[in-house]
Amino acid sequence: MAIDPEVLSSLANQYVKPMTSIRGRRVQRLLNREYADAEYVLLAQAGEGTAAVLGLSFRGAALCATDGRGREASVFKWSHGPASALETRFDLHKDSLPVLGTASVPLARLREQWPLRVAASSVPPQARPLVSKALEVLE
Repeated sequence: MAIDPEVLSSLANQYVKPMTSIRGRRVQRLLNREYADAEYVLLAQAGEGTAAVLGLSFRGAALCATDGRGREASVFKWSHGPASALETRFDLHKDSLPVLGTASVPLARLREQWPLRVAASSVPPQARPLVSKALEVLE
């Protein structure tokens, strides 16, 4: 079961509020597209004050931590169990958000780059096991 599109859109809108209007719209479109299959999507902190979006499903997880600046935004996706994630980099200079490239990234590197924290109060009780799985990888 995928997340309600309106819930995802609302969360994406909240995430992009600090961004410029054009970049915010592009990042919101990216999140709506890339997280549509997630069962749960949560706002999180990745590193020192960096906002992030964590998507969770029974198959795996996804992470995006962008401030909307720069040429690109990355979305990292991984299945529960493997030791690597797939990073897909999207072009923020174009409305269509074309893929600039993909690469396999060791989860250990992702953990170093984006140490993740999720406020316990933001986690629905039924999502706690999935959050635990994702945080085991990124804490």
